[in-house]
Amino acid sequence: MHMGKSSIVLFDDQCNKCSRWAEFIRRRGQVSRITLIGQNSPDGVEIMKAIPKRLEGLDSIFLISNTGEWYSKSAAIWRVCGKLRFPWPLASAMALLPWPIRDYFYDVYARMRK
Repeated sequence: MHMGKSSIVLFDDQCNKCSRWAEFIRRRGQVSRITLIGQNSPDGVEIMKAIPKRLEGLDSIFLISNTGEWYSKSAAIWRVCGKLRFPWPLASAMALLPWPIRDYFYDVYARMRK
């Protein structure tokens, strides 16, 4: 399990929108706080072998915190925003919405991504 200094963002590197989101993170993040890895890259495939049972089969971006906790869908997105340069941490306030509402909008967007 990951216990490094930075969080890992696993994104679908075969999806154009997901790759643009990863580039958005890359440009606004701090290298020491976020490591971006494509899910289909050799490193990504290896890390995905450790996915928790509750997340298996889920088509999502994943955030693995520096303490090894896995987050998916909107929970991952808003936690990532909290790690970006100002003003993006303000967007993490969206995490105050109940997760079913956040994930509903995540799923609507995800259906349009490929």
